[in-house]
Amino acid sequence: MSLFRKKATPPSQRREPVVHPTSEEKPRSWLSSLFGHYTAEDARGDGAPPLDVRLAPCKPAPGVVPERQRLANDSALDAVQGQISAYAAGNAGAIQSWLADGLGFMGYPYLSQMAMRAEFRKPCDIIAREATREWIRFKSTKNINITDYDTDEEANAAREQQSRETAEKISAIEAEFKRLDVRALLYRQVLSSLLNGVGYLWIDIVGLSADATGQNVPLKINEHGVKKGSLNGFKIIDPVWTSPNYFNADSPYRAGFYDPDNYWVQGCLTHKDRLLKMVPYEVPDIFKPAFNFGGLSLTQQLRPYVHNFLRTRNSVSDITANFSKLVLKTDMTAAMQGGVMDHNGTSTIMGRASFMQQVSEGQSTIVADKENEEVSIVATPLGGLSDLQAQSMEAMASIPGIPLVKLFGITPNGLNASSEGEIRVFYDEIAAFQENNLRPILEKILRLIQLNLWGEIDESLDFDFVNLWQLDDEKAASVEKAKAEADKINIEAGKITPDEARMREEQDQNSLYRGVNLSGEAPGIPETEPPNLGGSEGDSGESGAF
Repeated sequence: MSLFRKKATPPSQRREPVVHPTSEEKPRSWLSSLFGHYTAEDARGDGAPPLDVRLAPCKPAPGVVPERQRLANDSALDAVQGQISAYAAGNAGAIQSWLADGLGFMGYPYLSQMAMRAEFRKPCDIIAREATREWIRFKSTKNINITDYDTDEEANAAREQQSRETAEKISAIEAEFKRLDVRALLYRQVLSSLLNGVGYLWIDIVGLSADATGQNVPLKINEHGVKKGSLNGFKIIDPVWTSPNYFNADSPYRAGFYDPDNYWVQGCLTHKDRLLKMVPYEVPDIFKPAFNFGGLSLTQQLRPYVHNFLRTRNSVSDITANFSKLVLKTDMTAAMQGGVMDHNGTSTIMGRASFMQQVSEGQSTIVADKENEEVSIVATPLGGLSDLQAQSMEAMASIPGIPLVKLFGITPNGLNASSEGEIRVFYDEIAAFQENNLRPILEKILRLIQLNLWGEIDESLDFDFVNLWQLDDEKAASVEKAKAEADKINIEAGKITPDEARMREEQDQNSLYRGVNLSGEAPGIPETEPPNLGGSEGDSGESGAF
């Protein structure tokens, strides 16, 4: 069924006729209504929109879906949507304020506005930057089976040949990744997915037209789907220019259940195989149409915490700017009885207060009547304000799980205080983020690049994410020494052979000899001549008499 088709509303869910605004009313712009799903008239007493409005499918921007595509007759999706909305409203009627706290889809225009604020942007940028900072390291899982060869010399020669071929393939893949600028594209896709809830990377195949004829065709990533030399590159697609076209909302047992088969991309129908999709924080199926089949953005998760921080920051700033008040004790009898006006029509009491304020702000000498006036300064204690602001900042950093030293540049205080533990935990979180979100995208890109280079896929080629936690030179040397001593002990105990130890060194991604061809026989320990102590050939070695 099409998500954007005209359908009849079921009788049980039929609403009252819509009252169009009069000519005096100002119509809403598309930016104010785009993906927002509701207006002030839709809100209830507590300011929250009705739940059926929250669950309504996302409205596309003008030009994303052609107008003629909305005229087909199919009421199945509206019926399903109406039933789900009624069910949800009956089970969540008492939590409208909870829904109003940023948990419904806010729309891409509002998310784009939040992305312009540093408190929302920086956490997303840090995660995207850290996830692509050390990047990836290619490897091969292919090994030589020595039982397939008659002699050790043949096995070693085959191992050397395979090592050279693998090195050449990895070098070509690295060059292609650099040509296509995959690292920068993945950074932008991760950033888009965190800011908008979803990020799209379009696969550009040479020779295909930018219309439904060329783009709405499944793309099989194999020898039959992608020809050699046909990969032109990749391009980031902002989700505001996308809208789902068709998805299965009837049966979870069928393929495509709440997973669109194709998307509208600014008027062009595009198959989902041609869009590499990244959704870090998925939402339940019931909310997927409302979220444009994306996910919950990190900015939306940060929203209440950022607002609390901004409110605390402004309050601390106001208290700091007005931490002291000048108190003037004077005769208020005349003011209470109507006051005495000067020649400018200003109350003498108000004029006196204004004068005192100007004098105090200029830090000049304050002159007061010794008999009838008394001047004092009341100061607001500033202790604890920094702690309150720091706590609001820590709460804001807890959602993305970023250490304060990375997010705000705040180092821990106290004797022997260190952020090393928090940074290691953060790097573990980034490693999990890479495996869950970047690896599926990179695996498809690796296969596409192999097909583009050679017209076939080498299943033994793989990659690992480089560990963000790096040892310094001294610690790295200590680790290598411990590995060498362990290899020596295992060789002497007969557990492994020197060749197997060399293979471990060659495949160890943290080894000092990574990238060095260690195939073949080990050179062994070189024989050294005894040191020459100055004697000549034929000497008995006895020291001469002096």
